[in-house]
Parts: sequence; structure tokens; C-alpha cells
Amino acid sequence: MLRILGPVLVAATLCWSSNASAAPGDLDTSFGSGSGKVITAIGPDGDVARAIALQPDGKIVVAGGCVNSSGSDNDFCLARYLPSGALDTSFNTTGKVITAIGSHGGTSVVALQPDGKIVIAGTCWNGSGSNSDFCLARYLPSGALDTSFNTTGKVITGVGSGNDFANALAVQPDGTIVAAGACFNGNTFDFCLARYLPSGALDTTFNTTGSVITPIGARSDTAYALALQPDGKIVAAGGCSNGSNSDFCLIRYLPSGALDTSFNSTGKIITAIGLNLDAVTALTLQPDGKIVAAGYCSNSRIDYFCLARYLASGALDTSFNSTGKVITAIGLYVDDAFALALQPDGKIVAAGACFNGNTFDFCIARYLPSGPLDTTFNTTGSVITPIGSGSGISYA
Repeated sequence: MLRILGPVLVAATLCWSSNASAAPGDLDTSFGSGSGKVITAIGPDGDVARAIALQPDGKIVVAGGCVNSSGSDNDFCLARYLPSGALDTSFNTTGKVITAIGSHGGTSVVALQPDGKIVIAGTCWNGSGSNSDFCLARYLPSGALDTSFNTTGKVITGVGSGNDFANALAVQPDGTIVAAGACFNGNTFDFCLARYLPSGALDTTFNTTGSVITPIGARSDTAYALALQPDGKIVAAGGCSNGSNSDFCLIRYLPSGALDTSFNSTGKIITAIGLNLDAVTALTLQPDGKIVAAGYCSNSRIDYFCLARYLASGALDTSFNSTGKVITAIGLYVDDAFALALQPDGKIVAAGACFNGNTFDFCIARYLPSGPLDTTFNTTGSVITPIGSGSGISYA
């Protein structure tokens, strides 16, 4: 994890730094013992951080998957840091928590409730070991599992008839929890969502079952991102395949779980950005109701940071780079955006991984509200930063 001035926390969320002498895009040396970076071993083997959330008090919650001591399973794992980058030892006494949920489990996403509780979601194999399911856990601010959530603090939910993968999470103002991802339909994968009551039970006011499965493209569809509108509508986005290529795709649901036909008349949108493989991996909503999607797209086996902005109606916003789309080359050959955030001044920040010719490094780009790169950020609008001795990928 690193923190960059400008004001950006990577892999993280937006925050303001007090280091006024440095320029936007410089590493924030007040974070991580003067380096601007923090590397933390969580489990006894490989650890991967996938998601991050910023508490109102400035503490940073990071969630991911950790390989256990046998090397055979992944567990959910969490770490909480002080604003300085030091582990917060008031969180489970060590600043770290590892939780086994099902088998081969790993968390992809984290969300904070207004009461300070921490919800994480991901994928784990169910008790029979035959399929993967949506898996959630909720923690008290102390780091202990919240036993008011399904009595154990954990929930495992089979949504489709086969493998289910939870990739996105959001907490609604009323405390209900929405998870989104992909579910196998017997032949390919479709978008799927599940909504839970604060108790951990499925919310049967949502599509009568608490879950919904929706095909979008001609072949496999996977939701990687989720956003909640102030009016209660739910936007999910990801990649949809027609067999040989994939495109950006978005879908909007009413609070009831029904498709919102005021969104592109069908509730669904498919947008080609590059020539080959495109997918939305991150999503955010602007205060004016516009929807910003970020991810990757490819042209002739070269990947780029790719963004698209949509009007509330679902139409591309042509005030954004004149086409509603932006394609940005940052590193060499392969640049993939996995995270997105909106600054209070309307600037858009995307982060991910960029190939340096040998391995991948953390990379970040900042855009003006109209779509061009913001050249006040590191003079070029982008930054590439190596973290460890090998590949580094920013997921959040």
C-alpha cells in the first residue's frame, strides 16, 4: 500500500495530506515511516490485498485473501492501519484478523457501516466442496466477528445453480447489504446480485428471493463493480462477452430488484471501448447523477486504462472527451485499471497495474472532469511506482 499526494491513497481512497511542500503525485512521506509505502505480512504464506476503506477517523481498513499455514486454503483477512501507516493494535490487538469461511475463501471487497462495523465479501467453497458461493463476514470495530450477523458473523449463500463469485459490495443507508458478481447458469455466467438484511438473512423484498440473476451479453457476463444511487437504484458493471470479444456493460435495478427500464430503455448497456477485450472493474457516481466506469480495454493485445462516463439516462456523456470514452496508455504494453475514485473537485482518479517491461508496478492516472489527463498531477497526469521487489498491482 502506498499514499500519493494530490490527494490520493493507493491502493485506497481519497484523503488529504498535510505535506504541503511536495507536489501532487509525489509519494506522501508522512505515511509509512517516511517512505510513503507500507508492506505487511498478514498470514503465514501469500497475502493479497483486494479492497480498502477509509474510516471517518482516518484509519484505513484493508481486506484480502491470505494463504493458511498448510498452503491449501485461502482465508479472509483484514488489517487496519493508523493514518501514519502503522498497524492499529486496538484492532484485534495486532492490527490484523484472519477468518476461515468455508474452504478456499478469499475476500474481494469491503464496506463500512455508519455504526463502524466492517463488512467484507468474497468467494468461498461451500460445505460440500462442490461449488463456490457468495461469502460475507461482519466485524465489530474491535476486530471481533459480529455474532448479531447470522449468529456466527458469517454468511454463505448459493445464488445460482453452480459456481458463484462475489466481486462487489455496498451498504445501503437502511443497513441492507448488496453483493454483486457472477453466477453460473449451467452454460455460462450471468450478472447476479444478493441483498441481505442487517441480520444477515436474505432480503426477500428484493426480487422476492433476495437475489437476482440477469443475462446481458451473448455469452458470459461478470459484474466487478457496484454503486448505489441516492434514490435507491443499484448500478452494477463489469464485462460482457460475445464469444470472441468483451465490452463494458452496465445494468441498473430498481430498489425492488426489477430492471430499471428508464436506463437505456432496457436497464442494460453494452459499450465497446477498445477493439478486443474490455471490462469495467470500478464504478463511481458523480453528484450530478452521471456514472463513471473504469477498467481496461485492449487493441491488438495491448491493454490500456479505459474510462467511460454515462448520463443518468444511460447514454454516453459526450461532454467527457467528446465521445464519452477515454483510452490512456501509461506503461509498456499492458495497463489495467482496477480502481476508481472521484475527488471533491470533480477530478477522476484511476489506479491499477502497468507493465514496466519486466514486471508490473502500481500506477495511477488523474483526469480532469472533461476527460483529459490532469497535467498538474506529476506533470503528465500519471504516476508509476514500484512497491516490492517483484510485481505490484493496485486493486483499490
